Amino acid sequence: MIRARLLSVAFPGGGFGSVDANRDKMVEYLEQAGAYRPDFVVFPEVARELGVPQEDESRKGEAIPGPMTDAIGAVARKHGTHAVLGMKERAGGRTFNASVLIGRDGQVIGVYHKVQPTVNEMEGGTVPGTETPTWETDCGRVGMCICFDLKFPEVAMMLARAGARIVFFSSMFHGGMRHAAWARDYGVFLVVSQSQEAVIVDMCGQRLAWQGHQEPLVRQGALRPFAFADVNADCKAYHLDFNQGKLGDIEAKYGSGVRFSILRPEATFVMESLIDDVRVEEIEREFGLEDLWTYYDRARKVREDMLGDINR
Repeated sequence: MIRARLLSVAFPGGGFGSVDANRDKMVEYLEQAGAYRPDFVVFPEVARELGVPQEDESRKGEAIPGPMTDAIGAVARKHGTHAVLGMKERAGGRTFNASVLIGRDGQVIGVYHKVQPTVNEMEGGTVPGTETPTWETDCGRVGMCICFDLKFPEVAMMLARAGARIVFFSSMFHGGMRHAAWARDYGVFLVVSQSQEAVIVDMCGQRLAWQGHQEPLVRQGALRPFAFADVNADCKAYHLDFNQGKLGDIEAKYGSGVRFSILRPEATFVMESLIDDVRVEEIEREFGLEDLWTYYDRARKVREDMLGDINR
């Protein structure tokens, strides 16, 4: 079992007006989030630049590491949490739409560049990224995606193949039912931070937490714009094909130490280890399970080989 305390912030644009004001508000929210003892705190896409006038030179971004990551990193270190920060990165005379993963020590672990910016972004000079890096943390392997990426299955496939279990989705648009589809179809927890809403979805596509500025109590200041969930990240998604006959044997050995969430209409399931010293990968290897994307890619390979034989 691997506990992960996930907190997403609905961080509105337009109300602060400068990079300095945005930074100060994010620091304030991160300080407040510390009371939840989070493992990850997530902010929206371009949180650094939200509400800053278009003509302001600061909208082109700044270096990473830099003043913004230093400020957020100091608070992350104080509370022993990871932070995910959306911002423009300026590097080598180019601007990227970036998400930054900051570690519990306050240092930058890694940076993701939005693979699929919008047409307007690219015409405005934002350079697309080409990779979806993932990083191993004490809560499992994590990755990131940004806004328009959610429309492109190739981004999700790259993350799934890279072994991401938790994906931090920082965005300007909401995403709607795509949240559940991504989480279920690609086998990830999806942590959504958008300016108006914060959402956390599990691997079965079930919404675990929601909070947003549509809520009157948030607008009144009585509630914070935080979505929070305490999850077991020691789980993984599988297809029922070639696996379902083994589930009874797994339960016979491990009993209440494992939990299966079977999605029969979708023909998939999630296996979760509830045992402190037995990881889900160990159970997978012991019983010869094939995880979701290994199976899909094997099916692709069999198809390619068969077509190759036919066309010879």
